[in-house]
Amino acid sequence: MIHFLPIGEVFPVTLEDLASSLKEVYGVPVVVHEPVSLPASSYDPTRNQYLSTPILQSLAHFKSTLTQVERVLGVVAVDLYASDLHFVFGEADPKEAVAVISLARLRQEFYSLSPDETLLYQRDVKEAVHELGHTYSLGHCPEPTCVMHFSDSLQDTDRKGWQLCNKCKAILDRARSAT
Repeated sequence: MIHFLPIGEVFPVTLEDLASSLKEVYGVPVVVHEPVSLPASSYDPTRNQYLSTPILQSLAHFKSTLTQVERVLGVVAVDLYASDLHFVFGEADPKEAVAVISLARLRQEFYSLSPDETLLYQRDVKEAVHELGHTYSLGHCPEPTCVMHFSDSLQDTDRKGWQLCNKCKAILDRARSAT
C-alpha cells in the first residue's frame, strides 16, 4: 500500500488524479491523507527554497506511525533543493521507503509561461512514479523513454514516458516479491 501525503498547500484534484495513476503503475492501493504542515526546519530563507532532507525525515516519521504501509510519497508545491543540487523535482530515501516530489518547477508558471494543466499532470505523474521507483531500489535507467531515466531538466521529463521499461518492470517485480 502506498500512502500519499500532501505537505503544505497542494490542490486536492492533483492528489486524487495522481493517486489513481500510481495505483495503475504499481498495482497497489493508494491512500490519500489529509495535508500536514511543512517542517519549519526545511525552509532556507537565503535560498527561498526548502531542503528536501527534513521533509524526507518527516515522511519517515509519518510512515512509522502507520500500519500496512509499503511506501510513503509526499507532495509539496514549494521549490525544493538537495544539499548538493540547486533544485530537485523530487528525492527519495530508499532505505526508509519514502519519497517527495515538488510541483513548483513542474508548473509552466514557474518559468513565466501560461498554465498548462495537462502538461503539469503528465509531469506530476512522471516524477511521482520516478521517485517511488527509487524507493523500490530502481536506479536511473539508460532508456530515454523509461520513467526511471534521469531528469536534469523539464525537457528530459517531458521526453520520457510515465511507465517503467521492461527491464525496470522486471527489477520492480523482483524487489516486490522479495518483500
